Amino acid sequence: MADDNEEIHRDISDELEKLLRRILKDHKGKQESVLVVGLGNRAITPDAVGPKAADHTLVTRHLVTQVPEHFAAFRSVSALAAGVLGTTGMESGEMVSALVEKIRPDCVVAVDALASRSLDRVCSTVQLADTGIVPGAGVGNARAALNAETLGVPVVAVGVPTVVDAATLALDVLSEAGREDLDPEVLRGAGKGLIVTPKDIDAQVADLSKVIGFGINLALQPGLTVEDVEMLLS
Repeated sequence: MADDNEEIHRDISDELEKLLRRILKDHKGKQESVLVVGLGNRAITPDAVGPKAADHTLVTRHLVTQVPEHFAAFRSVSALAAGVLGTTGMESGEMVSALVEKIRPDCVVAVDALASRSLDRVCSTVQLADTGIVPGAGVGNARAALNAETLGVPVVAVGVPTVVDAATLALDVLSEAGREDLDPEVLRGAGKGLIVTPKDIDAQVADLSKVIGFGINLALQPGLTVEDVEMLLS
């Protein structure tokens, strides 16, 4: 994922497409309409994966409704970059819940940045879950959960680790140096509150959000190719 290689990124989007389709198929119901939610703070680069992925989402709800003669074959998709409490005055859970009640999608796909428990996974792993997500939980700032119990519809979570806490980083480095006998809790106190992210995180987030956005588009609109998505988003 870290390679600046369009072909590799397309392969990852294709694989993400297959996995998302499998998860969506496992849920009962038609899922004719989907709401894609980008969680996180656009102003903080490591936390901007969700909002930027929403920017790369092909929204069709208005087209399916208003121009059915041309877009009837498309799945109805809407997108929201929910923002955070500090910039909107609203919990992302409150905003998403109100929107779900209003437009009544059959499914929600939530995209968010994660905190990793392993240095090797930072910006190199896409994690999927069909049980929802708790925004902010990875950095000790848990907010309202987004799941089937809170929203009333299935919630598929797509996450990418973009940060690691200092204690985890220290443990990984010491482990590579052969020091596996140290007590993890001792190190966790020393680096409490310190979060580490790659130096090229801006480029990484730009690539990650595009890969995820395209993977979601291909999963939700099976008849499209990567070239089709690029044309429709341009």
